[in-house]
Amino acid sequence: MQYGTASSTDFARKLGAIVEDNIIRVNEQMETNVEGLYACGDCTGGLLQISKAVYEGAKAGISARKVFKKLRIKTINLNKI
Repeated sequence: MQYGTASSTDFARKLGAIVEDNIIRVNEQMETNVEGLYACGDCTGGLLQISKAVYEGAKAGISARKVFKKLRIKTINLNKI
């Protein structure tokens, strides 16, 4: 996991994600062009608002969980902690 505008775009670029004008390109599920790499918040452009980042983070988390479930990758049930 990486956070912060500058370092997250540098990190994403090093992993092969498409970054244009310092913005990580994502689809509606917050997926980048790199399988298993998601981005959300300020680094994806648009409004620089906390509420947008939280919403996109939730979308990315839900999308990732669906992929993990399909691939049978074990996730942690936070309700049992």
